[in-house]
Amino acid sequence: MDLVHHEYELTCIAPVHIGNGTVYKAYEYVYDANQQQVLFLNEAKWIAFLAEHGLMDAFAAYVEDTAKALGRHGNFTGQYVWDWLRGKGVAADAIRRLALRRAKASPRAVMGRQNHLNDVAVQAALADGRPYIPGSTIKGAMRTAILWRYLREHPEQARRYWNGMRGLTRADRNSRRAQQAQTREMEQDILHVLGANAKKRADAVNSAMRGLRVSDAVTEARGTIILQKIDESTQLGRLQQSEKRLPLFRECIPAGTKLRFSMTADFSMLAKIGVTSFADIVEALRAYTQDALQWQESAFGKKDAYLFREADTADVLLGGGTGFLSKTLVRALAQDERQARDFITQFLDANFQTRDKRAHVKKPAHDHVRLDHVIAPRTLKLAKAGQETWILGLCQIQDSR
Repeated sequence: MDLVHHEYELTCIAPVHIGNGTVYKAYEYVYDANQQQVLFLNEAKWIAFLAEHGLMDAFAAYVEDTAKALGRHGNFTGQYVWDWLRGKGVAADAIRRLALRRAKASPRAVMGRQNHLNDVAVQAALADGRPYIPGSTIKGAMRTAILWRYLREHPEQARRYWNGMRGLTRADRNSRRAQQAQTREMEQDILHVLGANAKKRADAVNSAMRGLRVSDAVTEARGTIILQKIDESTQLGRLQQSEKRLPLFRECIPAGTKLRFSMTADFSMLAKIGVTSFADIVEALRAYTQDALQWQESAFGKKDAYLFREADTADVLLGGGTGFLSKTLVRALAQDERQARDFITQFLDANFQTRDKRAHVKKPAHDHVRLDHVIAPRTLKLAKAGQETWILGLCQIQDSR
């Protein structure tokens, strides 16, 4: 096995959110208005503090009573925890010492009437509090991009897979499980070419992607930022912007943050899927990313031209809130944009439904078939902080040498 190793720098052009699966409720963090920071509480210290000061029962009662008093008029927020502690005579510095780590949060986001800070999806972080991007996240994006490039370079094979997907019964065509099975079959055809286990093609030992290892991307910077997700949408050709009234906020790695990661490759394996250099991987990533962005630009570019100019330098979209188009191969399989849009709208309407209370039947939750006339799905995932707006997840990859 002849391994080649290379170091890279990843720059966050826009904020990036890589969730660790944890969502903090408003009573699990504190908002420090003076320093405009969210303090994520060290659970052990917080419980010990409440017990030591005889405040455990009082805090539980305060949270319950406040939530009841608010009713439908608002949500319990981290600002209330700060005010309650200060009202009990706890010094500001003593509260700050309870923090496991801190994230910047603008007062406008926290104190807005309808979009005030509520639940916060937490960014993946190392034990010392530094945010990072898991190598598995980066490699997953690379894997999708390599598949995308392969399909673009083998149009007859792509057409065969596409016809297979469209040839399913309507129920199976819109079934998430059936589509996952079709996608898995396609990926095994393309990637599982090593023949290490001839009896079981699905075995991961057969995948040429075994020849690529990607480290976690780490940084010396500790700061993160709390951002609200904003969906800008087109409906029936009309551009509009909408904000969820009770949003889930995200802790993000800030724009401008630089992280370092490495790739280690066995190109004797990767060559079997057309990858003969690290440049091949980064170029595939960039081409795949720019293809998705260009489709979005066709719908949103007139209004958001400056955002797409910034996106011109992006090599990859990473993390949560980057949208459906950053993770799908449909555009590489479909014969044209109309076919891709029709397939996506039907799939989304079938898999995301709500109950019509009047008719007592299920109906599409977002009416993609009816409303997605330019692009599907019809949203551009954004984030705002002050006067700045970004397309979430944009990153650039450069040789660090």
